[in-house]
Amino acid sequence: MPPGEWDDSHLAAAALAAAGKLTVPTAATYPLTEAAEAHRVSEGGHVRGKLIFLP
Repeated sequence: MPPGEWDDSHLAAAALAAAGKLTVPTAATYPLTEAAEAHRVSEGGHVRGKLIFLP
């Protein structure tokens, strides 16, 4: 959506997240040292959820 056409839906999403009612599915977590492996997994196209990097 171009900036001139933004609406308030991002505010509603933020409110849901703040209330703990918005969740994002996590497929896996990886230490940052395994970023290459996470990238290979994501390229496979079968990831359901987000890949999270840990420090």
